[in-house]
Amino acid sequence: MRNKSAYTLLPKTSSAFFIVTILIVLVVFSEVLTADFVMWDDDIIIYKNPNIGKISLERIYWAFTDVDSMMRYNPLTLLSWCATYHFFGHNPFGYHLVNWLLHGLSSGLLFLIIRKALLLLPVPSQSQTKTLFHRNINLIAMLAALFWAIHPLRVEPVSWATDRTYCQAVFFLLLTTFCYIEAVNSETNNKKRYFFLIISALIFYIFSLLSYAIGTTYFIILLIFDVFLFKRIGKNTGWWRSQGAKKVWLEKMIFANPAIWIIVISVIVRINSAGPWSPAVPLSEFGIIDRLMQAFYITVYYIYKPFYPVDLSPYYTTLISFDPISFPFVASAFVFSLLAVFTFVFRKRWPIGLALLLSHIVLLIPVMGLFEHPHFPVDRYSLVSSICLSMLAAIVLINLKNKNLSISLMTVLIIAVSILGWMTVKQVRVWHNSQSLFTHMIETLGNDPYRQHIYWRLGKYFYKNDKEEKAISNFKKTLEINPYHITANRCMAHIEYQKGNLKKTICHWSAQDFYTS
Repeated sequence: MRNKSAYTLLPKTSSAFFIVTILIVLVVFSEVLTADFVMWDDDIIIYKNPNIGKISLERIYWAFTDVDSMMRYNPLTLLSWCATYHFFGHNPFGYHLVNWLLHGLSSGLLFLIIRKALLLLPVPSQSQTKTLFHRNINLIAMLAALFWAIHPLRVEPVSWATDRTYCQAVFFLLLTTFCYIEAVNSETNNKKRYFFLIISALIFYIFSLLSYAIGTTYFIILLIFDVFLFKRIGKNTGWWRSQGAKKVWLEKMIFANPAIWIIVISVIVRINSAGPWSPAVPLSEFGIIDRLMQAFYITVYYIYKPFYPVDLSPYYTTLISFDPISFPFVASAFVFSLLAVFTFVFRKRWPIGLALLLSHIVLLIPVMGLFEHPHFPVDRYSLVSSICLSMLAAIVLINLKNKNLSISLMTVLIIAVSILGWMTVKQVRVWHNSQSLFTHMIETLGNDPYRQHIYWRLGKYFYKNDKEEKAISNFKKTLEINPYHITANRCMAHIEYQKGNLKKTICHWSAQDFYTS
């Protein structure tokens, strides 16, 4: 049974901790405000996109009806970029400013959500541990929120203007969660407040789905809340037939309805998408076993990667071409099986473990790449699922009965958050402009042949900034890896033509034609 007395008797959320959480995050990410656009989709999606302009009825219609030019359906983010353009034009400051503010506010919301979740857990009965619970809950919730917010894996979605999609979608998901928790806590005592908050949660959920479809499975998370946190269902035999269960199922159906519609629209958009994006891969080219092993890898990858956030890059080549029975994938399947068995066996003694593992899997389903090959386990995909790790850290700390152990682990968390903050500041500088980003990517790629695609991008950046010699050097590095690379040959042909070297111009055009023929 839900411990309502614990929820109501404890003091209200300290506004000071809420504000401090937001301010710390904004300070750590403050250098994004001086960053430029990067030639990593910012050009295609934002500043060279003819559809991004001042807000008008035509653009609103385009945002909601376009199923051809974009790879994903995200009308509210398109309108958000248009609104930014309305006030800032193509000044990158405005685009980074909104990402920065959204992430700061999301961090504050996560603090509130973690605190509310902790208050819903049973309060320790011993007087000493009860005092520790009361005294430390704000600090623990803040540290857990910061563990998520100022992590190096958050840099990509915050520092990359194009990733407004993720920042905006997550902000509305957190608003959905906050309103839903408040609604359930008002369910018995204040029906009007309950209905108002449930409707608000639904509206924010729709806003999130229309910003980006990373939350299409999030209605299942609300059901997990009902089972493991609120204890609204699952307590007795035949609970699924009870009157209370029917109400819960109806709620979830209401939330599932817009998610299903967005999934259908997203599939249509993915099939019809044009431009530089490849079509969805059929089963004949990427089989069921491949997709399943990829899903195991993704699930385990986002469990351990937050604890080892080094050599971060917008592009990882692990899943470009892989053998599903090779070591990383078999090991991932084995680790996943162990976690699943462990949490299931101990579900009665530690139900929150099963709840967090289920939540982690559910939140990753939209980014597992089940319909994509090649797929890339990029940093932004951890944005939602990593909240589970923060919640786990908070729950472990709040349930410690030994004062010295509690203080020790809290100190460790403070040190960890400080180190992550320092790493985050360094990673933000990687995204300062195209040169810093591409140089960093080349370093992380090592000898991987894919670095050819980064060399030509860096060459193009130098050429546009009147650094012709550096541009030529990078185009040549591309051609050393792939002599028939289309873009590099095309750029070199243009440069040689400008110099009057017709022989070299023809040579580069011929190499390009050989590749395309």
